Amino acid sequence: MKRWFQLLEWLIFIALLVFVVIGTQAWGHHPAREVTVVVTPTVPGTMTALPPTATATPSPATTSTNAASAMPPTWTPTPSPTATPLPTKTPTATATPTITPTPAPIDLPLAATPMLTTTTMVTSPLEQPTPMPLIEQPKGTINVLLLGSDRRPGEHVARTDVMMIVSIFPDVPSVSMISIPRDYYAWIPTWGLDKINTAYLRARTTAYPGGGPALVKATIEYNFGIPIHYYALVDFNSYRSIVDAVGGVDIVVECPFHDTYPDEESETGQTDIDLEPGVQHLDGKYALWYVRSRWNTSDFDRHRRQQQVLRAILERALSQNLLTRIPDLWAVYKESVETDMGLPELLYLAPVAMKLDMRDIKSRFIRGDTLLYSLSVPQRGAVLVPKYDALYSFMQEAAQPPVTSRAAQRAYRVEVWNGSGNSGWGEVAAYRLRLEGFEVPAIQDTESIPRTTITNYMTTSKGSPIARLMALYKRQQSDVIAQPTEGSPVDFRVTLGWDYNPCTGTGTAYWHGTPTPTPTPAP
Repeated sequence: MKRWFQLLEWLIFIALLVFVVIGTQAWGHHPAREVTVVVTPTVPGTMTALPPTATATPSPATTSTNAASAMPPTWTPTPSPTATPLPTKTPTATATPTITPTPAPIDLPLAATPMLTTTTMVTSPLEQPTPMPLIEQPKGTINVLLLGSDRRPGEHVARTDVMMIVSIFPDVPSVSMISIPRDYYAWIPTWGLDKINTAYLRARTTAYPGGGPALVKATIEYNFGIPIHYYALVDFNSYRSIVDAVGGVDIVVECPFHDTYPDEESETGQTDIDLEPGVQHLDGKYALWYVRSRWNTSDFDRHRRQQQVLRAILERALSQNLLTRIPDLWAVYKESVETDMGLPELLYLAPVAMKLDMRDIKSRFIRGDTLLYSLSVPQRGAVLVPKYDALYSFMQEAAQPPVTSRAAQRAYRVEVWNGSGNSGWGEVAAYRLRLEGFEVPAIQDTESIPRTTITNYMTTSKGSPIARLMALYKRQQSDVIAQPTEGSPVDFRVTLGWDYNPCTGTGTAYWHGTPTPTPTPAP
């Protein structure tokens, strides 16, 4: 039992250190009856032991010919667009442990260079795209590819329906996370155009040198211009245990969330989950359902919830100082996580992770009709095809450090007054403001008002984020009250009215309806 507790602790550390995303998409289900019960989840008293996964064979280092740097004929490099401010939620202050001795810098391995062969295994109605030019990043950047596999016990790796590029900038320090949709229509070297979640699996068919890890790294570089130094893959079994081991997570629900899940632990064989906007505490089971569901939302909204729970795990794990126990947990790590990161790399990254604040983490999502369009492909179904020019510009900004990190500039201060008539919606508005880069020093309830307003206390318009606030709340100029005040403790006040929609700020569509599930597929 002690060994399993060590394993759980190590998995928490992995989630913290390299933001491992696991098990949130592939087990889609189709619900079966109307939702009627509101569930208040609690933390279970037992933990599930996790089966060890195979240790990956590191891919051989290759010498890059930099063929991927050739610019496509239709691409014209442009200056990186202004970055959307990064998340800014500030966690409760805790004592920062020190790891001694200070680990030495690491020598990054050469990223796997895509095999630029015209020989493919499949055909496509679209032509082979030109490799995306390599994205310029700060010196010392470490790019880690996080994968969540739908592998079940006794199986080899199947699809990797969770794919996230994590760029770590040790010198800032800060992190950029880029979520990739599973149906992205990618060029897979030696295979051809296919859904990107099949890349790991195709290496077995094409005998790609280095296997699945090498091919999926090459696929990312070819399609997104990001050289991958390391990868980490975890299957679904550990997700629930990670959340339970940190005592559950507090999640700010922005969009009404309803679903019904097959549940072997329930007397009826299924459980309803109904979460209205507000702060909700989720244990491992409900957190897993929260990030898996796409019934009344979308695949893109799952990316948002996926990163949201990951941030919550990070905050809980930081408060438990797990990073000081890396050497003790090393033996367990080698049996539980498939990765090519070794002990020296983890020791090097630990102090970086310990210095991170929520505003040092930037979230980006490859989504929307400005970057993608839908296409039906024979034998592949619906896929998402990139608009290459727009995607290139997006990646130039997404793969850089947050521009509003603590080291760069102060955050504008916005207090929230909740006049919406809905208890807890002030906390929801504050959460979104922090994600958008603002500091929220105060939240309070006030008398109900019909329409949301923004009070502007700034004495100058230079650099003012008022336009961003108006866009976030979909306000008109008549909704802005100018009260320039020298020395004001806050820059703005947002007073929520009856018309406030907490889901608007997420940028993802959702649907109110009645779920009806079908049984969970057999392993």
